[in-house]
Amino acid sequence: WIFWLWWRVCWCFISPCLLVVILAWSLVTFTPPTYGLIEYPTWATALGWCTVICCIMWIPVIAIVKVAQAEGSTLYQKISAACVSAPDWGPYLEQHRVERYRNKPDLQKL
Repeated sequence: WIFWLWWRVCWCFISPCLLVVILAWSLVTFTPPTYGLIEYPTWATALGWCTVICCIMWIPVIAIVKVAQAEGSTLYQKISAACVSAPDWGPYLEQHRVERYRNKPDLQKL
């Protein structure tokens, strides 16, 4: 259970906090990129930031959509429901769903 606790703490607290710190540090210490003595134009820097934002923005957007669509009356229930894997998650073929997936209830058959 120690491994499980370590994994849970890393995913729930350490990793998100570390990523926020890295992002904040990157924004605070940002200097325009250069190639030797040549400084890139502002439009190139803006294009780079737009590329980064277009890739990363989908993580919180999809999370908000999933929580909003989840069943539950409170925010905690909605977040908990959004964090549960789908009943058909796992290997495609039933014969490959052994051990770990054997005791998982099949909600479609209920």
